[in-house]
Amino acid sequence: MPAHPPPVRPDHVSLARTKAAETTGSPGTTERMEDQVTQMEGVYIISVAARILDIHPQTLRKYEKLGLINPGRTLGMLRLYSREDIRKVRLIRHLAGNLGLNLAGVEFALGMVDNLLRLTQRMEAAAEGSHLEHVIEQEMAALFRAMHLPLED
Repeated sequence: MPAHPPPVRPDHVSLARTKAAETTGSPGTTERMEDQVTQMEGVYIISVAARILDIHPQTLRKYEKLGLINPGRTLGMLRLYSREDIRKVRLIRHLAGNLGLNLAGVEFALGMVDNLLRLTQRMEAAAEGSHLEHVIEQEMAALFRAMHLPLED
């Protein structure tokens, strides 16, 4: 039977051990543990993410299979959902549930939202330090509101 190479872990997922995980009972442990909590904050396994979103884990798997979301993975292949993944699933649910889009429409809309966000970043970077930076931010926020797209939790 041929050996299969292990799956590639996405770059944004780190499994490096922190000093807090290796240290117990020494002075300053509380501070190191706070650092570890900060690094791990906002990363959830599928059951926790599903509970946060009040959906079935299979729905998250379906969204991943369709390419709508791309959660990180551990070396053991557990899915890890970031705050951004949670925010994106909420947007998917809004697009499908409140705006009536099918999943193909959701995919198209997500692509447009990503393009608009990148455009906003480029425009704000180009206008950095000028009065236009604030104007761009306001105009883009108005555009998203007009499209009924909630971008914050």
